[in-house]
Amino acid sequence: MLKETLDSYKKGGYFLIITNKDVQIKKTGDKTSQKVLIAGDKIMMVEFHFAKGGIGVLHKHDDHEQIGYVAKGSFEITVGDETKVAKQGDCYYAAKNVWHGVVALEDDSILTDAFTPLREDFLTTSKA
Repeated sequence: MLKETLDSYKKGGYFLIITNKDVQIKKTGDKTSQKVLIAGDKIMMVEFHFAKGGIGVLHKHDDHEQIGYVAKGSFEITVGDETKVAKQGDCYYAAKNVWHGVVALEDDSILTDAFTPLREDFLTTSKA
């Protein structure tokens, strides 16, 4: 539904405001879920929800830059060779081809990530 909504707004040249409570959450693992909040032509924002111990596996993107913001809770975040504990209000940057991942240290922890270019795979798999 998000992709169709965005496409219709883009065709009309309108601005789009999304209310978080209206975005559907998708379970992605035992302790993880995600919400694709909004996407433009070249950028998108995704909210990742974690229970304590939930893992964002170590990975890298060939085509995407990623900026993350700890919206709630705390995480052990690895970017490249650096690992730190990040708490609410902290952020990180993962350039293309840089290994990164997270482990949630508290229940109800939330990361809000921006990707550029946008992740088409998230748009197609976020439909419920």
